[in-house]
Amino acid sequence: MLVSTFTLGDLYLGIDILLVREINRSMECTPVPGSPDYIRGMLNIRGRVITLFDLKSRLCWSKPDSGESRGKQYNVIMKTRDEVLKIDHELAMTKCPWEDPVGLAVDQLGDVRDIVDDNILPPPANLTGIAADFVHGVVEFERNLLIILDVATVLGLNNQASS
Repeated sequence: MLVSTFTLGDLYLGIDILLVREINRSMECTPVPGSPDYIRGMLNIRGRVITLFDLKSRLCWSKPDSGESRGKQYNVIMKTRDEVLKIDHELAMTKCPWEDPVGLAVDQLGDVRDIVDDNILPPPANLTGIAADFVHGVVEFERNLLIILDVATVLGLNNQASS
């Protein structure tokens, strides 16, 4: 599995690269009144409206950032289920239930890691709470732990995936 990596604070995170359409620098987005605090807003990228999730807030690892405190950040724009279906039917049906374009706001970009599935460990037993549900697995790299996210659960759509 190829994993696109990034950081949120000191956390080293990753997602399956087949789910990623593009990565761009953070840009101004339009707030959505009445939305949960982990929805940063909407972006218009080349005529497509994308819902942008504040990943730190969604993972309950920090309070939502204000515009002034954000600094340089990046948006990881995800492929839709229809786009993933064209390249990997099983992945689309099991890990990509979203139909509409979505993005994740992250602090820093990492690299692409090739991970052997046998090296992915289950989340630690002492990891509890909402954040535990978002972790697909953990891999050790050079004394650092890479946390692989379950994007469908992060987006609140894990129960919609069909197998």
